[in-house]
Amino acid sequence: MRKAAELAGVSDSTVAHIETGRLNPPKGARLERLLRVYGGIKTKSFYERVRIFQSTPPTPHEELTELFNRANAEQIRIMLAVARGLLG
Repeated sequence: MRKAAELAGVSDSTVAHIETGRLNPPKGARLERLLRVYGGIKTKSFYERVRIFQSTPPTPHEELTELFNRANAEQIRIMLAVARGLLG
């Protein structure tokens, strides 16, 4: 994430917020720079992927997996304790 931010000329927190959906992707030249950093994705292809993603809501399993992927070590420890309590 830090390397991507450096290559795109944005802060690593900006990249993190975009990747987690807390910040909308930039537009114009800034978006083009990020897409080049992430493998040269074409703008049209990017927007098509966004459209498909938005039209297909995540399953509960996918949403839970995404939450775990974004969690830090302490949050994972807490989630694991909650899950163990729920599932016995």
